[in-house]
Amino acid sequence: MSPTPSPAAGPVVARAGTLSYTRRGLVSVFGWLLTADLVFTLIDVIEPRVLPVILKQHAATDTQIGIILGVFNAVLQLIIMPPLGYWSDRLRTTRGRRIPVLFWVTPFVTLFLVLTPFSPEIATWLAGFPVLNPWLPLLPAAPVIVVFGLLVLLYRMVQTATNVCFFGLVRDVVPLTHMGRFLSLFRVFGAAGNAIILYWLLGLTETHSKYIFIGIAVLNFVGFMLLCWFVHEGEYPPVEQNPAGDGAGRGQRLWEATKTFVRESYRHRVYLWFYFVRVCLYGVQLGLTTFAVFFPQHELGLSLTEIGKIGAYAQLVFIVIAFPVGWLVDRRGSIPVLRWGLVVITLGYLYTFLFATGRTGFLAGSLVFGVAFWVVMMAQLKLTADVFHPQRYSQLAGANTIVQSIAIAVIFSYGVGRLLDALKGWSTTLALPGVDEVVIGPYRLVYLMMGLCYLAALFGVNRVQHHMRKLTGPEGYVAPL
Repeated sequence: MSPTPSPAAGPVVARAGTLSYTRRGLVSVFGWLLTADLVFTLIDVIEPRVLPVILKQHAATDTQIGIILGVFNAVLQLIIMPPLGYWSDRLRTTRGRRIPVLFWVTPFVTLFLVLTPFSPEIATWLAGFPVLNPWLPLLPAAPVIVVFGLLVLLYRMVQTATNVCFFGLVRDVVPLTHMGRFLSLFRVFGAAGNAIILYWLLGLTETHSKYIFIGIAVLNFVGFMLLCWFVHEGEYPPVEQNPAGDGAGRGQRLWEATKTFVRESYRHRVYLWFYFVRVCLYGVQLGLTTFAVFFPQHELGLSLTEIGKIGAYAQLVFIVIAFPVGWLVDRRGSIPVLRWGLVVITLGYLYTFLFATGRTGFLAGSLVFGVAFWVVMMAQLKLTADVFHPQRYSQLAGANTIVQSIAIAVIFSYGVGRLLDALKGWSTTLALPGVDEVVIGPYRLVYLMMGLCYLAALFGVNRVQHHMRKLTGPEGYVAPL
C-alpha cells in the first residue's frame, strides 16, 4: 500500500518531487488521501450546517452564532496557521514535515468533537458547583452557549492544525500532472460527505446531534490515523539558515523569521490578488454560510429535512460531472474553469435572492449555486497549487489566512451577525414583473451578499491572471520566492 513503490512494482507514471509512482501506487495514495478528505469534509460541514441549528435551538443570537462559528475560527486561523505553515514548511523528520503534526493533533480533534454536543449536560454539571454560582450572572451569554463556545474553540484550535498540514500534504505528494483529476475526486468525496449530512442527518440535528458528532469523531480518528500510517512523504530541500545566525538569541531569530515571512509573503502582487480571491471565497464559506440555512427555514417555512434533501441534490449532480470537470482543469487550466464557475454561482445566488419564494424556487437556485460551488472550490485549489511556490506552500497559505481571518472575523461573521440581529423583524416587499411579490427579510439578504462576494472574486481572478502572465517565462509561470 506504499505510495513510493519499488521500481519492480511497475513503470513510473507520475512524479511529485522525489516521489515516483506506478499506477498502483498512485491509486493507493489517492485512496488514502480521499478517505481522509471525506472525514475532513464531514467535520467542515457540521460547523456551518449543523451547529447553527443546535445553537439557535438553545436560544443563541445571530451575533453569538457569528462569534462562535466565524470569529473564533478566524482568530484561531490568524494565530495558528501562519506560524504553523512557516514551521511545517521547514520541518524535517524521518516521517516528513506534515504527517507528524497530523498524527499528534488527530486524537484531540476527536476528543473535542465528541464533547461538543454534550455542552448542555456539561453546563448543567458545572452549575452544580456552588463556587461557580456567583460567577454565572457575569457570563457574556447563557452558560450553555459559553460551554458550546469553549468546546468549539478547542476543537477548532486543533482542526486548524489539521487544515494546514493536510492541504500541505496534498500539495507535497500529489503529482501536478494529475492534480486536476485528483481534485475532481477530492471534491466528489467532499460532495458525498456534504450530501450525507444534508440528506440524512440535517433533519436529525435537533434530536440526534450526539450520535452525529460521535460518529464523525470516530471516523476522523480512524481515517487520519490510517493516512499517517500508509502515506509517505518524499525528501525535501535543506532548510535555509535563519538570517540571524546560529549564535543569535531566540528573540532575534524570531524577529528575523517574521521579517522573512512578511517579505516573502506580501511583496508579490500575484500573491496579494490571490489572497483577495480567497478572502471572497472563504468569507462566504466560513462566514456567510453560517446564516444561510435560516433563510429557507425561517423565511420560506421549509423543514430542516426538506432543506437537507434540496441541498443534497446538487451534491449528487456534481458527483456525476466532477471527473470531466477535473479533466478540463488539467487540459485547459484552472483559471478558465474557475472563471466560469464564479459566473454561474453568482447568477445562482442572485436568482435565489430575487425569485425564490417557495420550495421550487429555492430548489432551482440551490441546484445552480450548489453545483457551481464545488466547481469553484476544486478549481481554486488547483489554482492555489499553480500560483504558490511549492517550497512556500503552507507559509503562503498562512499569510493568506492572516488577511482572510481578519476579514471573516470583523465583516463576514461578527458584522453580518450584528446586522441580522439589528434587522430582526424587518421586511420589505419587492414587486418584479411577471413573478409573485418577493418578501425580502434579513436572511434573504445573506444570499445577495454571497452573490456579490463571488462577483468580487471573479474580478480578483482576472487580476491574478494578469500578474501571472507577467511572471511567465519560456517554460511557463514561475512562482516568485
